[in-house]
Amino acid sequence: MRLFCFHHAGGNAAAFRQWPQKLPQIDVCAVQLPGRANRLAEPAMNSIPDLVEALLPHMLPLLDRPYALFGHSMGTAVANEVAQRLRARGAASPVRLFVSGRQPPHKPYPEFTLDGLSDAAAIEGIARNFGGLPAEVLAYPELVEMILPILRADFALLERYLPAPQAPLPVPIVALGGSDDSCAAPDRLQPWQDYTTHPLRMRHLPGDHFYLDACLDDVLAVLRAECGVADAAGLARGVA
Repeated sequence: MRLFCFHHAGGNAAAFRQWPQKLPQIDVCAVQLPGRANRLAEPAMNSIPDLVEALLPHMLPLLDRPYALFGHSMGTAVANEVAQRLRARGAASPVRLFVSGRQPPHKPYPEFTLDGLSDAAAIEGIARNFGGLPAEVLAYPELVEMILPILRADFALLERYLPAPQAPLPVPIVALGGSDDSCAAPDRLQPWQDYTTHPLRMRHLPGDHFYLDACLDDVLAVLRAECGVADAAGLARGVA
């Protein structure tokens, strides 16, 4: 099967760089959004619906096998919009929609805004709300200077986004989050129930907003179990 992965605000597809090796039974497709990494020369999108419309022609030919969608933080809004647009086009539904670290997009925007903040205030706010930029980024001012415009563009993208009312998806939704992340508190994740006709499945793992890094093996175990994919290590031991 395939797994399409959508990264967090200010991030890029490298957030999922370890996943293909750890999920050899799954074709991991980490989506690189414009305006960052090897697409830095392209302008960042300013509308999630427009962004998804640009993605769909590249995704549709890859729906020739069962697939799932995974979004972390900002990526939850993108993954949900993809699922809704694919349904509108009559495409095959994903076997699962995984939403990580953020409440659904119809809820009032809860995060602080970067609009009008100085760079220093923006960095402090990101540290206070999300655990901060990585130390390896903060050590190099030129990297901070490169990442902050991307963060500002992504935050503005989310602030502007309010999805049109949609019927719940006939797709099981699995909501995940870090146990120490206020953005993924149970009351923040529970409203994802409105987006699915199935009972919402919620899992919390140790960590903050970026628990994915510290608990990657546990996260991938959840994905494998939900998608009905055996653990490669178990297969090597002769265990189903």
